[in-house]
Amino acid sequence: MYRFLLRPRWLLLHLVVCSSLVLLINLGFWQLHRLEQRQAFNSLVRSNSSAPVTPMESVLTSATDPESVEWRPVIVTGSYVTKDAITIVNKSQNGTAGVNSVVPLRTTTGITVLINRGFTPLAQSVPAPSTQVVSVTGFLRRSQTRSFGGAIDASTGTVLEWQRIDIPRIDAQIDGDIAAMYIQRLDSTPAEGDWPARVINPTLDNGSHLSYAGQWFFFSACVIAGWIFVVRRKIKAERSPK
Repeated sequence: MYRFLLRPRWLLLHLVVCSSLVLLINLGFWQLHRLEQRQAFNSLVRSNSSAPVTPMESVLTSATDPESVEWRPVIVTGSYVTKDAITIVNKSQNGTAGVNSVVPLRTTTGITVLINRGFTPLAQSVPAPSTQVVSVTGFLRRSQTRSFGGAIDASTGTVLEWQRIDIPRIDAQIDGDIAAMYIQRLDSTPAEGDWPARVINPTLDNGSHLSYAGQWFFFSACVIAGWIFVVRRKIKAERSPK
């Protein structure tokens, strides 16, 4: 009665069903893994960002693991190196397209660190950085890397418009060494004007990963149910009088 299950077209059906199950179940676990990553990120941001503001030199040392201190609030004092200012393009904030202004700051302790001054809409001109000695408070951030399929920055030459804050690459076109992390400005003295506006902090929620995982597991159950339905209907047809 069940020999029909070994016929070529049924074997093909079994293969399609098994392949679909493997794909769908793995997609479900992939979403659960992304949920774990998101929760770990949220925990890190909440923990580090609530630390007291500390001089950058005491947080970021040669022995520091950048991942462990990301989102720590720090303060630096120094002068902007305006000739090395760059623009990070293709940014969006509150639904408005714009750019981020990044300028190296030569601190009073002799360290050069990149400062992400913040976001300016495309309709506005990016204000020049202060020529005075400034004190900048902000979050320590790691160098950004290209995501899969992301736009590519030029690997050589002097680039003024960038897709991301790639510290090692930017360091190659700036005199002297720069700090291994950049600072995402929260405030500065003297204060900036309305623009650049501070970069919006990430939303610390779990996103839709759990619901997406549930959907993939539900689709897996539907595939199994569909296979059972088709097999039972065939068995019933085989049992019916010819």
